[in-house]
Amino acid sequence: MVRIFLFSLLFMLPPCASSARKAAMSAVISPQKSRRPSVSCEEKLRQLVLSCTNFKTPFDRKSIHAEVEEERENGVYVIRLFAYSDGENSTSTQGWIVLDTEKRLLKDITYDPDAPVILNYDKEKYKDYVAVCLEKAPTAKPEGLETLDERLPLIHFPFEYSYDFIIDLPGTVAPSKALVPLLKTFVDTETDLSNCHIARLPSLDGYELLLICGTDRVGEGRFFLCSLDKTHKLTDRLLVYTAKNVYWKGRTANCYLHYTIGHQGILLKKMIAMPNKDIPVDSKNYVFSKGKFRLVK
Repeated sequence: MVRIFLFSLLFMLPPCASSARKAAMSAVISPQKSRRPSVSCEEKLRQLVLSCTNFKTPFDRKSIHAEVEEERENGVYVIRLFAYSDGENSTSTQGWIVLDTEKRLLKDITYDPDAPVILNYDKEKYKDYVAVCLEKAPTAKPEGLETLDERLPLIHFPFEYSYDFIIDLPGTVAPSKALVPLLKTFVDTETDLSNCHIARLPSLDGYELLLICGTDRVGEGRFFLCSLDKTHKLTDRLLVYTAKNVYWKGRTANCYLHYTIGHQGILLKKMIAMPNKDIPVDSKNYVFSKGKFRLVK
């Protein structure tokens, strides 16, 4: 009854009182405004998955939904990615993700559960989803090489030079700023790590192989293959890729290292980039023994 009376008064006001009418209407209507609905946990989970820079799917990303399919021990959750299909309550599965809150990992197991893709997620979206929807505050671990190994992608043998890798660095991750000072001790002073990426290669003879991708002062790639012992101390390093302009046969040409890395050793070929076919001008073979890269003479 009070509201009906207020509306009656509004329309009895003279035209000159339009501002007063607006203020009065606002006072009446504002309590009826519903609050903006918060984002659901399903949507938070969907946004978390889609925030991963290396998440790939052949399906339409706009139609993907996500839900927790199974909760396992030690804070591990199996997530199903799906889209709604024709028919009531009909869905089609489009992928599977594992969320490990203990190790703070998000792994895509869609194509091969034994060789999952370690996803690079948005840290803020991860913290928000875990804290709000799983009611678990993420454990803050200082990022060192010990914890970093758990989420570093693995580059399989044989690992050979390709222009696409040099440009886009697929299968690598950017380390945290806190880890960069340590990584600087693994490379030389000519290498800039302000925008570096790292990855692992398969271990050999009990030693870990770490690939550190930086640049030189002019922005050319500069990659080091580093050998680490069980305590994550550097035992040796080898520059496996660099590029620079050189004077060759009366002209300026780009010279780069072509690397082939495998179980049996490392072949580095110095190449001159030419329009039709690159030309090798020198090569060196290395074997890996007791944590050292040894030149084969």
